[in-house]
Amino acid sequence: MSEDPTFESALEEMEEIADSLERDDLDLAEALRLFERGVERLRAASRLLEDAHGKVEELVQGAAGSLEVRPVDSASEDPGGSEFD
Repeated sequence: MSEDPTFESALEEMEEIADSLERDDLDLAEALRLFERGVERLRAASRLLEDAHGKVEELVQGAAGSLEVRPVDSASEDPGGSEFD
């Protein structure tokens, strides 16, 4: 099995695959092979995005004035308004 691609290389390959699939000169077997490869690249890119998302954190000031690091999703779910009041 080949090495995992970078996000950019996965996107580039998906674009090339899409361009190839838009051509009318592919036989069914080749089109199916390219489609499967595109799905593999899509899954790889999705995993890379999920990993990056998990690493993104936000630095916020807590009620006691201390700084806290928490995932971005937790900060966006705060219904209490500004965290800096």
